[in-house]
Amino acid sequence: MIVLNSPSARWSALTLAVTCAALSAGCGGGAREQTANPTPVEQRRAVVEKEGVTSSPQRAPSTEAPAEQSTGEVPQQILALFQEDAARRALVKPETITVVSATEQQWSDGAMGCPQPGQMYTQALIAGYRVVLQAGAEKYAYHSDQRGRFIVCASGLAFAPVKEQMKQPTPSE
Repeated sequence: MIVLNSPSARWSALTLAVTCAALSAGCGGGAREQTANPTPVEQRRAVVEKEGVTSSPQRAPSTEAPAEQSTGEVPQQILALFQEDAARRALVKPETITVVSATEQQWSDGAMGCPQPGQMYTQALIAGYRVVLQAGAEKYAYHSDQRGRFIVCASGLAFAPVKEQMKQPTPSE
């Protein structure tokens, strides 16, 4: 037997007893009530069918932004970049350049369909475009991403835009 002489010891013991009683009632009582009188599945199904409520599974609302719909067309700004580059290559006016084909393309990696030996490329799908332009008798195949970064792919070799080629220093002899 435990003897509690001080009032604070008695208060602590009383608080502990009440807390334990509340916890045991909360933990065990609800579970017993639930299992003591279970409703059979058939009975619940009958209630639902009787009410005529039929709910089919529904997809939860998406929190993602909707995906951009692509039209399959090459944006005019990107096409203008290609035409300017082709005009500089062929030494003609951009208005004389004709579009042979222009398609949306999913490139398998950063080489954009024109890999070069010894080069390393991003190993991810690249959404972009493939455009073939004609300047006089010459045809130029432009491979690009959606932002307008492009290369000219000719005979399996990738050529940088003319503007970038002009910036590179020439080797001194």
